[in-house]
Amino acid sequence: MTKKQIRRLAFASYTKEQLDAKKVKRVAKILSRQDLKEYIKILRELEKSKQVTVFVPRLYKSKEIEKKISDSFPGKKIIFQQDPSLMAGLRVENNDLVYELSLNNTFENLKNYING
Repeated sequence: MTKKQIRRLAFASYTKEQLDAKKVKRVAKILSRQDLKEYIKILRELEKSKQVTVFVPRLYKSKEIEKKISDSFPGKKIIFQQDPSLMAGLRVENNDLVYELSLNNTFENLKNYING
């Protein structure tokens, strides 16, 4: 099977923007081991592109922050995760793009600016 055909199968594994477990099982049964690895890789990429991960210093639900992030990334699933290494602020990962809005990052940028 070609990569293009496997990619089509991966896109067809969705029903109403949700991954359909029945379709995945049906496709997995007919694929060879190598094709199955490629299929899983493409499914992971698709799932990653449909979600935004927000890292915060401590887990708390702020409706204001959640609304602003969901407005900024319409149609994407928002996942909050705790990252104690962040001083204050947050880090947003959207597929391969990372936005860091933290006190630590601000200090680093200021230090780099001063040092030239």
